[in-house]
Amino acid sequence: MSAPLLEERLIYLQYWADNGAPVRSLRDIAQYLLIIMDHLKFYKLRIVSVDEINKAANFWARTVRISPRKNGYSEFSKARFIRKATDWFNMLGCLGELPKQPKPFEEYLDSYLNYMREEQGLSQNTIKARTYQLQDFLFTIREKTQDFTKITPLHVEEVLAKKYHISGYLRKTVQTYASVIRQFLRYAEHQGWCQRNIGNSVKAPRVYRHESLPYSPSWDEVKLILSSSKSCHPTAIRNYAILMLLAVYGLRSSEVTHLRLEDLDWKNELLHLRRAKSSKPQTFPLSKSVGEAILHYLQKVRPNNCELREVFLCMRAPYRPLQNAAVYQIVSRKIKPLNLNIKHYGPHALRHACATHLINEGVSLKEISDYLGHQGLETTRIYTKVDLSNLRKVAELDWGDLL
Repeated sequence: MSAPLLEERLIYLQYWADNGAPVRSLRDIAQYLLIIMDHLKFYKLRIVSVDEINKAANFWARTVRISPRKNGYSEFSKARFIRKATDWFNMLGCLGELPKQPKPFEEYLDSYLNYMREEQGLSQNTIKARTYQLQDFLFTIREKTQDFTKITPLHVEEVLAKKYHISGYLRKTVQTYASVIRQFLRYAEHQGWCQRNIGNSVKAPRVYRHESLPYSPSWDEVKLILSSSKSCHPTAIRNYAILMLLAVYGLRSSEVTHLRLEDLDWKNELLHLRRAKSSKPQTFPLSKSVGEAILHYLQKVRPNNCELREVFLCMRAPYRPLQNAAVYQIVSRKIKPLNLNIKHYGPHALRHACATHLINEGVSLKEISDYLGHQGLETTRIYTKVDLSNLRKVAELDWGDLL
């Protein structure tokens, strides 16, 4: 009797092999396919629902031989089972579709998203960020009224108050949230979906210019982060190159993930960038230390047979470009163990540290603004509040009878 679904399993294994999976990983995948088939009674092609996969994964997570935890349950094993089963069934065309969750006032949101894209010409990143905020707002509003025409200024005020007083959002965050909601409601007014002047009724907390400091590690702490990241481990080699780009050039995470092989001009020692917010191209001299870190990664770690043009890829096949969330994890895992007195641990902390270091080195605001890709000097001016070196010089002056 022939083995069930042998051809389908071999095709799947060949797919992983073609994407650079080592022999050890292929053996692991082959074993897991048998486990998946056994737990789901999947011996011939059929549609498998997400609910079936979750139930089988829960059963597998309680299996004694793979669950070393005291409570007899392994979350890691469950997640691994779901990931591998979903990937295989998706390739076979056997994965049942997830039931579509109805989104409140979806037709209004879709119309506004199209307006931002086609009429305002906003970037995809901006539209994506505003989509999350608008979905959150519309879900909350639906709890208060099912009829969009019945939305009142009091409803909107209650949403914003909850963000500030209950969810603990910063005033700046609530102000940004309110601005997005205000623009959407003004569009809704124009379309006749809600009562007039409701957009103008949206009030946000007042935020004073430069009222908050950009929290960041000191430059000595940045050097400690970089020195502790050096290692011969493949993942550490990649992460070190990313950390160097973030710290030395003050890049945003998306500017790192979108960096392509052709952006590195090794002959002329240049680095070409396209800024995330303005999409303007910029060219920088390629620092020797940064260049060596990237080159080490390209020569020793990055797969040579990969057709992707992005510089930084995930470490396991099938290879794909890193996402912004992965860059955040890389940075936060290096900063958090240091127990620094800062509020944020992501890539922007290193961007702030880079800007503050340049201020303390006497670089002009205009030069720093250009270096960081800011669209105006006002964005850069906040870093003068943490120009500790110059502030210390002022504090040491002899003020005589003035004090």
